[in-house]
Amino acid sequence: MATLEFYLDEDTSMTHVLESGTTTLGRHPDSVIVLDCPSVSGHHALIELQDDGCYVSDQQSSNGTRVNGAIIEEAKLAEGDRVAFGDIQAVFYAGDAPSAEPEEIAVAQPVIFVPPPVLPVKDAPPPPAPADYRKKPARPANVRRASNYPDQTESGCATALIVIFLFITAFIVGLYLRHSKETEGGNFFSDVANKISGTIPKIKVEK
Repeated sequence: MATLEFYLDEDTSMTHVLESGTTTLGRHPDSVIVLDCPSVSGHHALIELQDDGCYVSDQQSSNGTRVNGAIIEEAKLAEGDRVAFGDIQAVFYAGDAPSAEPEEIAVAQPVIFVPPPVLPVKDAPPPPAPADYRKKPARPANVRRASNYPDQTESGCATALIVIFLFITAFIVGLYLRHSKETEGGNFFSDVANKISGTIPKIKVEK
């Protein structure tokens, strides 16, 4: 017993068990294996299962018969050979075709949350108390506040006296120069003394 597994399209396959003797294949309904495909001829190929093996022969089809990609007129098939009848692909098995193994369904394992270990907290010093900015900092008792300006009380008085002296000196020098010009070199001091003595009233003392 041998088997041909046909792949009609991406999602469809067909398995045919070959009996001893000759099996016809083609698009015509009188064929043993009917392949309804435009690329398959009405009487496309013959498959013969003999005691020494399985043989496939092309019946002068329009699109030919290939074994493992090579165009053939007749060829002996071996386990796992790929046979193409036009556009229809098939795989030859000397025995039963292997059954498709069911896909294993992966079952999601529950996720177990493991909390991280709690590390011991080292004793930390207490945070400093917030500073009160409304209080003025205490000033040391032995520190005297330095003034930005020097004490100018005594120097101010001395300056005032100097200014008055210079003013009087300038006034006298001005009078001297004017007197010297008007009197053409007269003695300023003697004239001033005479002027002063003349303005003082004389008092007679009667005996």
